Amino acid sequence: MTSTSTPRFSVFTPSHMPRFLDECLAALQAQTCPDWEWIVLLNNGARWRPERPDERVRVEIADDIHGVGAAKRRACELARGEILVELDHDDLLAKACLAELGKAFDEHPDAVLVYSNTAQITEDGGRDDTRFNEAHGWQYEEVRVDGRNLLQVRSMAPTPHNVSYIWYAPNHVRAFRKESYEKAGGYDATRTVLDDQDLMCRLFHVGDFHHIPRCLYLQRVHPGCTQRDPDINAFIQRETVALYDKYIEANALAWTLRRGLLALNLGPGHRKPPGYVGVDQHPGEGIDIVASLPGKLDLPDNSVGLMRAVEFLERVPAKVPLINELYRLLAPGGMLLTMTPSSDGRGAYQNPTYVAYYNENSFWYYTDNQYRAFVPEIEAKFQKSRLVTYFPTEWHAENDISYVVANLIAMKEGADRCGGLLLV
Repeated sequence: MTSTSTPRFSVFTPSHMPRFLDECLAALQAQTCPDWEWIVLLNNGARWRPERPDERVRVEIADDIHGVGAAKRRACELARGEILVELDHDDLLAKACLAELGKAFDEHPDAVLVYSNTAQITEDGGRDDTRFNEAHGWQYEEVRVDGRNLLQVRSMAPTPHNVSYIWYAPNHVRAFRKESYEKAGGYDATRTVLDDQDLMCRLFHVGDFHHIPRCLYLQRVHPGCTQRDPDINAFIQRETVALYDKYIEANALAWTLRRGLLALNLGPGHRKPPGYVGVDQHPGEGIDIVASLPGKLDLPDNSVGLMRAVEFLERVPAKVPLINELYRLLAPGGMLLTMTPSSDGRGAYQNPTYVAYYNENSFWYYTDNQYRAFVPEIEAKFQKSRLVTYFPTEWHAENDISYVVANLIAMKEGADRCGGLLLV
């Protein structure tokens, strides 16, 4: 590649700490695929130049940029390549990384993001054996990468649940088509943390993700890492859930429609969002299927990818038959998103049409085998994605009308593994 030609890959690295940039460059120069440019965006007074000139390296000074979202957005604006590759300033790419990314994008033209397995290394580049909680689905194995014996973690499948939580979301290496990046709106320049989670959720609305089951990225763990700061980490934990709440329904709907599955809105049609099929016992505007649950709907098993049940469960007295029928309809990995007046507050009892009562504990019987054993009639097997009680507005809080949100994943044969505890 010459300085005037367009590279296939634009690797981008914002940095306020140039300590490891020489190692980053050495890893890039060792790539088996040489068709790349590297955009190094220096901010916060950081300064760095390669010891030996390389026409593929573009160093930009951006001391006016504040925040990781703004820095990455500026770097991507400078990119000329077809595929954007994120490389943190203290991490390394395996020698085969770009070649494997190119092969994956060629073989999966509909993929908008490609990611790999990863391994952690110590500050001095040695092996790091830190593990996440394997009860939450993490799997580890020995691997040899460019002469190093390392412990790789297998990245999880790109399910709506996993993409929505940064804890389980596709990890490095993360590469995405520039066209898809721009269609998704790019990095949010206002974000100071979780810029990647926010972008991945929006990319997931554009198209599917593809996983390369190979370790292509070495992630350095050291005291200077952002997530090691207790205050920043606490903020990240709160914001992770906030972004999940913002994007989970849209992520599940995108996943559903790409697979040719149905999305059902249960209850009155005036609440039906675009993309859904309306189901209610009474005909009316927005109702596409008139049926009385828990009676069997005239739909095949496994034909539904997403069900939305907002203020619906409390109107059906036969609780176990209802959940069993919803489970029958859901495809492996499909999601049931519910919002129900909680019996922990007054809302569950105030409306004379409410005939069934729920709180967080009610869902244990569908997600925990210890409780399922007490109700043999339960056929449904779900994994908990989100279970929380909250007040939607101040008015609800003043009147003690709390709601329980239960987002559940249908655990059937063929369902991809989602992060978090399975049926126990």
